[in-house]
Amino acid sequence: MLRRRFPSSSAHHRGNPAMNEQFQALPIDHQHAIAAYPLVFMHDASITTEQWLRFVRRRSRGSSPETGLIAIRDRRGVIHALFSYRIDSDLRVRKRLSISDLIVAHLPGSRIDEAVSNVIAEVSAQYGCQNVTIEQPFAARYPRRARCPTAEALRHPKRRVN
Repeated sequence: MLRRRFPSSSAHHRGNPAMNEQFQALPIDHQHAIAAYPLVFMHDASITTEQWLRFVRRRSRGSSPETGLIAIRDRRGVIHALFSYRIDSDLRVRKRLSISDLIVAHLPGSRIDEAVSNVIAEVSAQYGCQNVTIEQPFAARYPRRARCPTAEALRHPKRRVN
């Protein structure tokens, strides 16, 4: 698993110190897993602590450096988002970053969608990926379910999602 911290800034935001300091990306391994559990529980209360820790162990034990879990936390250490990723390739054998298990806690004015987007762009650049795919973050239980605002913001970066 990657031990590197991914800053939540992209070249386009490097001049904005508030953006650089508001969020920090942290690879999640078994040691940091319990800190992310409140966000997982808020997303789906049926996932027990034991199930979450087992999931993290499977993702981090002997896994390739091209897979992992990343949490995005604020300066106080509160985790606002997390996702899993893997590097694979498309039909043209171009590297692709695949994002799944995306969970985001939206707070007014937090700019978390922007931070998630920036971290994904940086992970993609680190691995030299030409494409990024984001799996549907939630299984559709009902025909008219609201979409994930972060996934929508990543699909349509020009539109602002509050």
